[in-house]
Amino acid sequence: MSVEEKVQQRLAGLIEQSKSLSVGNQNDQCVGGTQRADCSAWITAAQNAVHLVFASSNAPYRLKADKIAGANHGFMIHQAVRELASVLQSMVVDANAGLLASVANQARAETFDDFLDHADAYLKETRKNEAGVIAGVVFEDTLRQICRNEGISEKGQNLDGLISELTNRGELSGVKAKRARVAAHVRTKASHAQWDEYEIEDAKATIEFTRELIAAKLDK
Repeated sequence: MSVEEKVQQRLAGLIEQSKSLSVGNQNDQCVGGTQRADCSAWITAAQNAVHLVFASSNAPYRLKADKIAGANHGFMIHQAVRELASVLQSMVVDANAGLLASVANQARAETFDDFLDHADAYLKETRKNEAGVIAGVVFEDTLRQICRNEGISEKGQNLDGLISELTNRGELSGVKAKRARVAAHVRTKASHAQWDEYEIEDAKATIEFTRELIAAKLDK
């Protein structure tokens, strides 16, 4: 199950839980302390789910969730559950339209870029081995995520096969496929501590090419 599918499953579970929690008594108030406590816990869980999806504190969904969660609801807290559940339902609609995949890709892009910054730092210190290890790992993770996004089964497949599949589908040009295979070579040799099998320029090329892949395929 992908990260996106897990998030959608969690949202669906929270929405289902909200149905009973959002019901009040004849005066539309919480029926007791237990319901108030359960509503409070649900709101925290829902707010956390929104934060997991939207890393930016300025994201509209996150701003709305934080506003609801931060208010003092008292015996009307079940109404806050109802309101926040509507926010989650809107998120599900957007998720079905591909929003979560896009957000997740951007989050991955930021994480991958941070790792590549570390690899760059090692290059500046002429520490080829460390740079190659980090660059190779990020390259493989990036390539496999691109395959998943394109509906290409990548589990159990080697990098050369995935590069060929992406090339056949037009996702990689012939020139980029050659560059990808250089990066795959660095990944393989670095992971087996075969340091003499690649040069520092190969590690540099891997970092540069991986950044290009991230910008073109994930950070959008």
